Amino acid sequence: MVASPIAELVRMSATLGALHVAVPSCPIGSEEHDGDAVSWPSAEHLGRWRGENSTGQLAAAVVVAVWPVVQAPMPLIGTSASEFVRRSEWPFMAWVAALGVAVSRCADGGSIVAVVERPSPLDCAGWAPESGTADAVEALIRSIARSEGHRDVHANAVTTPSRLAPAHPIAPLPPLATFPGRIDVEVTRAVQMLLGPGREGLTGTIMHADCGRSWR
Repeated sequence: MVASPIAELVRMSATLGALHVAVPSCPIGSEEHDGDAVSWPSAEHLGRWRGENSTGQLAAAVVVAVWPVVQAPMPLIGTSASEFVRRSEWPFMAWVAALGVAVSRCADGGSIVAVVERPSPLDCAGWAPESGTADAVEALIRSIARSEGHRDVHANAVTTPSRLAPAHPIAPLPPLATFPGRIDVEVTRAVQMLLGPGREGLTGTIMHADCGRSWR
């Protein structure tokens, strides 16, 4: 499992019986500004990490979860350039690197599952960067499903609002009383479904493990 070093993801790795490889996180306050441009001093470190982890023993299943430290929700119009980097640009760069490692290390006939944080549509106010990152990851998963299908590699995603959900969601209430769900229960079991024998016809699929909040 390739994941950010967050306790919930470490527990998910243990539940899945997976080897945990941590993705480098964006050091807060490390951005450099030149007018309107923003650069990442640690981007080179992220590139080295990808190179170091792209070779090695192949795996039948690779789970990827790149989760930054949760910030307070805020209107997009009030989000500074450096804040947007921390909340959107850097996580997306890390996702690209981590999914690149997943493709390199996934054996023919194997599975790649991305677990991406996505606030449900009714609860997304203030979470524009996170919602945008989730959209981008979904597009990457569909791209991987297309490009790696000739190897019989399945690529799917599970979305979860577990860390981003409001304490008191607006009406209508989610269908299940367990909303927003736990990482080590609802989310992990969704991942297990996509890694199990029932996955055979599934690739490029996005599963919402949010107890029905995204139900349309």
